[in-house]
Amino acid sequence: MEELIGYVASNHKASKILAVLDSKGAMDGENIAKTVRIVGAEKTIEELTEKNLIAREGAKFALTDLGKQVSHKLRSV
Repeated sequence: MEELIGYVASNHKASKILAVLDSKGAMDGENIAKTVRIVGAEKTIEELTEKNLIAREGAKFALTDLGKQVSHKLRSV
């Protein structure tokens, strides 16, 4: 888990995506990109999915339990 926290803490795009999914719930990729105002968010979304921090639920992405834990740890730092 420490490795994942380090990855997200050092990746501005990843931390913004996790924060928005944590606060607003499941969203599709286009709305995530618009909300966090990130160009090329798809690549970061793909990386977060590979690391099991977010998961696709139909057309939307949502935090996994692991993603919620990482997001909450980063907020408490």
